[in-house]
Amino acid sequence: MDAKRIDRAAGKLRRSNVMQLLIWACMGLPLSALPASAQSTSTFTLDALSFVSFQDVSTFSLPSGSTLTFEFDAPAADGSIDFSIPTSGVSIPALDMPGDSRTLQYGIASDASGSISPSSDGYVIQFSAAVTADLNGPLETAPPNVYSMPFTTETVTATDILGQLSIERTGFRLVDGVWYAQIVAATTNKANAFPEPGAAVYAVLSGQFDSLPIAP
Repeated sequence: MDAKRIDRAAGKLRRSNVMQLLIWACMGLPLSALPASAQSTSTFTLDALSFVSFQDVSTFSLPSGSTLTFEFDAPAADGSIDFSIPTSGVSIPALDMPGDSRTLQYGIASDASGSISPSSDGYVIQFSAAVTADLNGPLETAPPNVYSMPFTTETVTATDILGQLSIERTGFRLVDGVWYAQIVAATTNKANAFPEPGAAVYAVLSGQFDSLPIAP
């Protein structure tokens, strides 16, 4: 493409952006309401230390190499970065259940959202997700169970359905430059859910980001 065509294309783009701003202003909407797209995408890959535990009675490893896709907005003035995890961004192979032919499949029911914030010793990751647990097998017909779960590099507490047992777990903040973190989550298993009904449930997502929009 020659210089004149590049200049014409750039001019059209500038006029388009100006027109969008004018339309937005005429509608009485603030510029902060302009639709925004993700600024960058990063993959968090789980390692062999990732697992989900049902009251420390039944514990299942999450397959190493499973991934979560984070879509980051531009960093804010305080250094924090908002992000989302689309439903299609969770890739965890089904877990084979010991002793039978059933599998347990994890995912999320809707897009998750959260933030990464700087601290005195690393970065704090926090997000909430509607986690789905789908037990599949020849005789399984029930829909997936859905759990509203907080995920964090800080501390979570899992409790059983009777409120008689609590299990506290603490994650590991994101290491600057290495981009390693341990993210923990907690919930209570449904009263009729496999494998330990009503149990205190916690998960550890241990892994590394391939990149992050954080200045060294």
